[in-house]
Amino acid sequence: MEIPIIFEDSEIVVIDKPSGVVCNRAETVEGETLQDWWDGRYLGKGEGRREKGEVNEDEKYFVERSGLVHRLDRETSGVMIMAKTVGAFVSLLRQFKERGVQKTYLALTHGYWQAREGQICLPIGRRRDDRKKMGVREDGRESVTNYEVIAEYTTWEFPKELKVDDRGYVGFSLVSFKPKTGRTHQIRVHAQQMGHPIVGDFDYAGRKRNREDRKWCNRVMLQADRIEFEHPRNGKRIHFESKNEEIQAVLKYFGAPVNHTPGE
Repeated sequence: MEIPIIFEDSEIVVIDKPSGVVCNRAETVEGETLQDWWDGRYLGKGEGRREKGEVNEDEKYFVERSGLVHRLDRETSGVMIMAKTVGAFVSLLRQFKERGVQKTYLALTHGYWQAREGQICLPIGRRRDDRKKMGVREDGRESVTNYEVIAEYTTWEFPKELKVDDRGYVGFSLVSFKPKTGRTHQIRVHAQQMGHPIVGDFDYAGRKRNREDRKWCNRVMLQADRIEFEHPRNGKRIHFESKNEEIQAVLKYFGAPVNHTPGE
């Protein structure tokens, strides 16, 4: 498995995770995961030490997580930080817990947003009808997402055989999301709740709409675009960005962006 590396030093590795790669090992996951890739590249010796019991709790957690400080869903691509040392792992976990890590996501959503920018404050919790999915609930956890519309599309150049122009599409928006909290599926749920689900989102865009999306887009159009944090060794504030190659490949179907007037 080839994982593009954006940056690497003695403490951390920043990768540009491709869509389709699962982060964590599980009995239900088939094929190589990001954990497997990481263990094969960095942590073989650490796994042996854990088996002998020659580690403290931080070291044990570090090895069990294979240096993965955070995760992205299978179909979400983009920048991720991974720790090469226990000290870096603990430092980065603390920064995530204290909201010291700033993340920006890019998504292609259905429809046109009424406001070009704003903040979504809707509590999120597990749905009662499907515990594998999240939803807006009054008793959910605080969830805050800032957004800004980057571009809007009203024309496209899809292959004619797809006939997507008569499938109920009314336009698309390329949106930058900056989550202030880190709830599971937060951006996907907030976008859906605002009436603008992410293209290709099999869980939250609706079955019929997703079936049409998947004719020309084989993934959830959500990308971890940028991440900013303090380097665990020297405390310097640094940031890294994804190349966004996968989203750009899908946007080739569209014509030039336009300025849509809200209410049209």
